[in-house]
Amino acid sequence: MDSDNVELDVRARTPQAGALLWDAVTERARRLASEAGHAQVRMDIAVHERDAAMRAAASERGFAPATSFHRMRIDFPAPAPVSVPGTTVETGSPHDEELKRTAHGIQQEGFAQHFGFVPRTFEEWAEAMERSSAGDWNQLLVARAGGEPAAMLLGTNHFVEDDDCGYVRSLAVLPRFRGRGLGKLLLGHAFAADERRGRVGTILHVDSNNTTPALGLYLSAGMRPVLAIDVWRKVVGVS
Repeated sequence: MDSDNVELDVRARTPQAGALLWDAVTERARRLASEAGHAQVRMDIAVHERDAAMRAAASERGFAPATSFHRMRIDFPAPAPVSVPGTTVETGSPHDEELKRTAHGIQQEGFAQHFGFVPRTFEEWAEAMERSSAGDWNQLLVARAGGEPAAMLLGTNHFVEDDDCGYVRSLAVLPRFRGRGLGKLLLGHAFAADERRGRVGTILHVDSNNTTPALGLYLSAGMRPVLAIDVWRKVVGVS
């Protein structure tokens, strides 16, 4: 456990069962952080905007809202992909190790200042994708500007079964290449690919307090917010 950040999940049918679960998961979070040698633990839990009972339970235990994530969606047909002069887009595959490593480097640098970011080695990042039944390296895109790696997008099948939609798991642009339209470029390619796969739309999640103006980007690409989820956080010492 390299990070002191632990994500919690509490789901119960009765308040009594919920209270037991809250105690169990918060204590386990402290223990995990302590065993890993951390002086504190940052506990995060996702709470739906309209879930009054969960919001009250989190507040009673000293948690407070830290940020909000919006689920964005676009329904097809989508606008045609934009073009950016001097830019090329490459599509991944299960066997293209070099492109995976390039995408990982972009993702790690591009997300370094974002809420809840935890550094991952390439092996950890790739293994998480390989373990997921929704993972698909054919949905990896890398944009190069002037021949240099500049942006990446990783799509998955997480929302195919429930919504018949593609899903953008990660979209990152290196800081020095921001403001050139590369995010919108990759979104357009992802939308077009999902439409070719027979999906009815594409979904993604965005942090409303993102260090980059990502919400505006998705709105400009034709997406709309359909759900808001707040992340509540509590930081406690474990020594």
